[in-house]
Amino acid sequence: MRRRQYLLVSGGLLALSSGTIQATAQTAQDDDEADPHEFVEDPITIDGEGATVTDEFDLEAGVTIAEATHDGESNFIVDLVPADGGREQLLVNVIGEFDGASGTMLDDPGTYLLDVDADGAWELTILQPEAEGDDAQSLPLELEGENPTWDGPYLFDGLATATGTHDGQGNFIVEVLPQEGLFSDLVFNEIGVFEGETTVDAEGVGYVTVEADGPWSLTIE
Repeated sequence: MRRRQYLLVSGGLLALSSGTIQATAQTAQDDDEADPHEFVEDPITIDGEGATVTDEFDLEAGVTIAEATHDGESNFIVDLVPADGGREQLLVNVIGEFDGASGTMLDDPGTYLLDVDADGAWELTILQPEAEGDDAQSLPLELEGENPTWDGPYLFDGLATATGTHDGQGNFIVEVLPQEGLFSDLVFNEIGVFEGETTVDAEGVGYVTVEADGPWSLTIE
């Protein structure tokens, strides 16, 4: 996953108690390269151990990314829950150790919390990226990795061809999350070893999310 450094100022609490949440400040990745991303609000980092319901926090509508780690052996399930009792969003559902990312489209701005099922130490960072068209990278897009991840911003301009490979046993799901829009564009939704191509029809600035459990590659051009 594309890792960024943040000034961590949060403190998680133990199972069945509220996790503490605070905004994080961006720092440079190193002395020569600063994080190129812009965000609607400051990223929010939450850490804890075991099953936890976090404190509430506010999010805007649109692209929402969750970067997560888990140092446990059993379930690691994270639900994003609206405080007003609306529809929950499943962010992570894995077993054992995890270091990856997922993304979703939030329909409405509002107050949310995280319901975390875990048996070890965990950390989550919630990001809501945004970019001007001039700041987005034009196609072609070429990515590869071994873990679930996200990348962008990219500038899409209508119909394109996506080529993907996956050398794992579980899901291989690729989506484009549009900055201006209500729904994600599903590119691939496969299980197990896969090699193939399909079309993508997206317009404007977007972000790519990849769910995988083995080595994978993705090209969109």
